[in-house]
Amino acid sequence: MLKGVLHKTQSWKSCSSALTSTDFWSSASCFTDRLPQHVSVHKCPFGQQRSASSGSIQHVPVLIAGAGPTGLTLSILLGKLGIPSLVVDRSSGLPNHPQAHFINNRSMEIFRPLDGLAAEVAAHSPPLAEWRKFVYCESLTGRIFGEVDHFQGQTGPRMHDLSPEPVVHLSQHKLLPLMLHRAHRRDGQDSIRFGHQLHHFQQSPDGVICTVQPSQGSPYQVQADYLIAADGASSRVRKQLGIDMVGEAAMQHLVNIHFFSKDLWQHVKGRPAMLYFVFSSQAIVVLVAHNLQEGEMVAQVPYFPPVQSLADFPASKCRDILRKAAGLPNLEVDVRTVKTWNMSAQVAERFQDGRVFLAGDAAHRFPPAGAFGMNTGIQDAHNIAWKLAAVLNNTASPKLLDSYQVERKPVAQANTALSVANWHEAVKVPKVLGLDPRAANLLNAVVSSGPMSLLPKGFGRAALDFGLAAGLSVSGLYGPLKQWRERQLSSIFASGQTLHLQFPKEDLGFVYNTPGAAICPETDTVLSASHRCSAQPQPDSAGADATAVNTKGRAQKATQGSVGGSDRRYRPSCTPGSRLPHCTLRQLNTDGSLSGAEISTLDLVSAHKWRLLLLIRSGPWIDAWLEAAHTLETELGCPIRAVSIVASHHGAATPSRINNQALEISFDVDNSWPDLSGVSENGAVLVRPDGHVLWRCVDAARVHAINAAKEATRSSHVSITSDVHSIMTGFRAAVQPCVGKSTN
Repeated sequence: MLKGVLHKTQSWKSCSSALTSTDFWSSASCFTDRLPQHVSVHKCPFGQQRSASSGSIQHVPVLIAGAGPTGLTLSILLGKLGIPSLVVDRSSGLPNHPQAHFINNRSMEIFRPLDGLAAEVAAHSPPLAEWRKFVYCESLTGRIFGEVDHFQGQTGPRMHDLSPEPVVHLSQHKLLPLMLHRAHRRDGQDSIRFGHQLHHFQQSPDGVICTVQPSQGSPYQVQADYLIAADGASSRVRKQLGIDMVGEAAMQHLVNIHFFSKDLWQHVKGRPAMLYFVFSSQAIVVLVAHNLQEGEMVAQVPYFPPVQSLADFPASKCRDILRKAAGLPNLEVDVRTVKTWNMSAQVAERFQDGRVFLAGDAAHRFPPAGAFGMNTGIQDAHNIAWKLAAVLNNTASPKLLDSYQVERKPVAQANTALSVANWHEAVKVPKVLGLDPRAANLLNAVVSSGPMSLLPKGFGRAALDFGLAAGLSVSGLYGPLKQWRERQLSSIFASGQTLHLQFPKEDLGFVYNTPGAAICPETDTVLSASHRCSAQPQPDSAGADATAVNTKGRAQKATQGSVGGSDRRYRPSCTPGSRLPHCTLRQLNTDGSLSGAEISTLDLVSAHKWRLLLLIRSGPWIDAWLEAAHTLETELGCPIRAVSIVASHHGAATPSRINNQALEISFDVDNSWPDLSGVSENGAVLVRPDGHVLWRCVDAARVHAINAAKEATRSSHVSITSDVHSIMTGFRAAVQPCVGKSTN
């Protein structure tokens, strides 16, 4: 019996069942009942109300401010779950200037079920040979101080033991059109509006009234159940809420020069790299090779405001800097755009205010050291999408949304700290060469200080130019410090104390286990000797280690690095809050034959339908687990998909319906699931719609025995409860964080 009544929210779902792209029109009438009599409404292409006049109000379940990677990911995910959304962005269209460019495994896993997005993104990435290294040099064609191969032992960009998806090098301005196409295909052209800025909003108990200002025309209002601020580092929404950013606002000031040079490939194809760190008396530049063969690159050049400004970097000066960085005085260079930006390390003090949520750069800003910025934003969207869908579908209480900040803020804080640590690794090489950025920043602080303003105009600029030139003149592998600097550089590169690229532990191993997270502590955490699998240490909140196994089920050499001197190993685990580990499977057909294609355990998580995933083994408790799943699905209205992962398909049960609950069978190709799951044949793993483990029962038979023993101590006769009853308590408790309903 339900003790509580599901909290009713103003939800489009209260008028109709979950929508798909084909029945948006039929659902539109449900919104009109909520509007005042004097407001006129007409249907827009994606099935919501849109203003027919300046006095009209459009209703949408979710309004997303910002059409970057975070906003578009959220729009696509919500669309897959049948939740309409509206995206507004103040820009006139997608950007042409490259920004983030490294997409990690977890983001690719999120893209994987989105209508072929992951495969298309991987297909657009340049060959790994062109971006597997970082090169530290005097110029693109000059002396090399050292180089780092970030894919040692790998012939491709995928770590097969850890993920079904590779890491990818693809610039944001090339990624966004692929995402936009899918968002348009699902929700229609009018679901994403460029040139429309969220100007103001006001919250009420029923929703958020948003005023949107188009670049042309009059402002209009949109009533949203929820507002998601994915509007970037200078978020207008965050500022209106008065939410402060905590951390360092300006670690470094840089000028970004986006350029093409078709001839450059011929000069660097013998030393291809993703990043070129150029340190010489002629130039200090980091060159990001977005596509070497096409000659598309971005140069990051330090500058020093307020003494310097963007006006000090006209196209002619930029071409001069680029030619010096290349070591090619006659290089043809096509400068496209020049922009300034501040390197920050900040996290918002809170991610939620009522019905408004911050995501992406609006919630956190990282140094570009480790590629955490865009990836963390994509994963923010992934975390909140299924929760919004559950609440708007009346599957869950709105309290579920409180877990968004609880889960994502610690990840953002951990990624900020790691990005800063990685940045400090990156500047070790220039420090050894006599090019410490802290010295340049100190010089700038002095010449731009108040007392210096009393001196004649232009003195500060002259002092800055002189100081920087003096520093450059004594830098490099020259003079009396040459041999010492060479030894220091050799030590740095030999020990791996340079900028790192791949972080499997943080990218795949982050764990949602802080108080308030939407998980349930596991049942029976200690395995008996007869059921014990390989050691399963408990992960910590930063994504710490569980057991490292490869797809053959054997222990593997852990993935590790040396940033901050910490243990960088990633060991997959089914501890509650962890990402469901990748395990290669083949599905059994109804006739007992194996399907031809291999899939991942991650593919069992449904992107197109809100439901939990119950993973069980082939032990004698299958019927009990299925009956328990069916009971809870009936009681709570919470769909549960049940899959049995078996070690052998010979003699295994075939896909069927047992106790009114459908059962699917998947064959564990490499017999790695027992180690990865950490459960006995009688145990189970329950997975959330975002692919994170909700609950784990190590051994149902042990729980049954414990319950029987407790019952015996309470009565004069032994009364052993049924198999189903013995696991229902834990099962109910596990589902409760996702639905916000309590049962007895």
